[in-house]
Amino acid sequence: MHHPKPASSVGILDFPALVRVRRDAARRHRLFQAPDLTYLFWESTLRCNLACKHCGSSCEARSDVPELTTDQVLGILDTIAQDFDAKRIFVSVTGGEPLLRHDLYTVIEHLSKLGMRSCIVTNGTLLGACQAARLVDCGMDTISISIDGTRELHEEVRGKGTYRKALAALSRAREAGVQLVEAITCVRPANLDKLEQIERAVTEAGAHAWRLITIDRMGRLARADDTQMWLEPPQVRQLLDFIETRRREIDKSGSPFRIQFSCGGFLGPRRELAVRPGDGQCFAGLCVASILCDGAVSACPSLPRSWAQGSALEERFSTIWRTRFQAFRDTSWRKTGVCADCSWWDVCRGGGLHERLAQPESFCWLERQEG
Repeated sequence: MHHPKPASSVGILDFPALVRVRRDAARRHRLFQAPDLTYLFWESTLRCNLACKHCGSSCEARSDVPELTTDQVLGILDTIAQDFDAKRIFVSVTGGEPLLRHDLYTVIEHLSKLGMRSCIVTNGTLLGACQAARLVDCGMDTISISIDGTRELHEEVRGKGTYRKALAALSRAREAGVQLVEAITCVRPANLDKLEQIERAVTEAGAHAWRLITIDRMGRLARADDTQMWLEPPQVRQLLDFIETRRREIDKSGSPFRIQFSCGGFLGPRRELAVRPGDGQCFAGLCVASILCDGAVSACPSLPRSWAQGSALEERFSTIWRTRFQAFRDTSWRKTGVCADCSWWDVCRGGGLHERLAQPESFCWLERQEG
C-alpha cells in the first residue's frame, strides 16, 4: 500500500522551496511587530438574494444587522485615506451580496478617487452587462464570482437557475473590460472529481483566474458535521495534487490563466509554493483589516463578530488599527494544542486565524493532509 510522505517532512530536494518558505515567513513575522495596512475588506451588507447551504455568513434576504449609510462609508474611507497611503490599499467589497447596495457605485467611485484599488466578491446572479460596465467606469479592477460545480452541483448548494447566471456574469465582466475576472470554487466531495469540467467552464466563460477554496465550519455550517461538505485527508491531497499539476502544466504552456489555492494555514514546505503564488498564509490584523457592515472594525470578515475591536463610527479607524489589534498580533495564545511542539511553528505561527477559531479541532493543514 502506498503511504504518502507526511506534509511536514523535508528532504534534500525540498531545500530550495524551504528557503523560499522561510523567507516569506520572515516577511510576515516582521508585520507582527510593524503592521502595515495594505488590504481592506468592506463587508457592504449581510443581505443576499440567495441562501447558499455553505454560506460563511448565514446570509438571507433580510438582515437584522444595521448597515452603514452612504455618508458613513464615505466618511470612514476619507479618514483611512488621510491616515494611510491610500494608493497602497486594495479594497475587497464583500457581503452578503454587494450588488444589493443601491450606493455601491458611489462608494466604488469614491474610493477610486482616493487612490484605492478595488474588487467585488459576488454570486454573479445580479451582474448584468450594465452593472459590469458601471463597475469598470467607477474604477473597479477585479470581480470574483462563485462557481461551485457543474450546473447540477452548483445549483445543489446555491439554488435553481444560479449556474447559468453566474457563468454569464463571468463573460459580462470580461466583456466590460474588468482587468481580472476570477472564478472561485468551494471544493467539496461532490465536485472534487469535476474540477476539470469546472475549469473548462470558467475558462470558456472568460475567467482570467480560478481560486479553489475549502469549506469551513462557520456561518450556516457552524458546529455542523456534514460529511457532504468536508474533505477527508485523501481528498485534500487529491485537491492539492490537482492544483499543483495544473499550475505546472499552465506555466509550461505559457497560458496567462492562473489557478491557486486559497489563503489560510501552512501547507508544508513542498505544497506551500506549489499551489499558491507566494506566501498564502493568514495576514489578518497584520496587513489586513475589515469594516463590517455596521461599522465594526475587525481583522478579517471571516472571523467571529465577537472579535471586532471597536467601531469606526465611534473612533477613527486608524486608532483602532494601531491600538486595539493586539489580539491578532499576539501569537502566544496560539502556541497550544497541536502547535505547542510543532517544528514548523516559526513558519506557521498557529495557522489561519479564521480556521483556528471556526474549527479548533481541525485547523492544522499539516494534519488535514495526513491519514
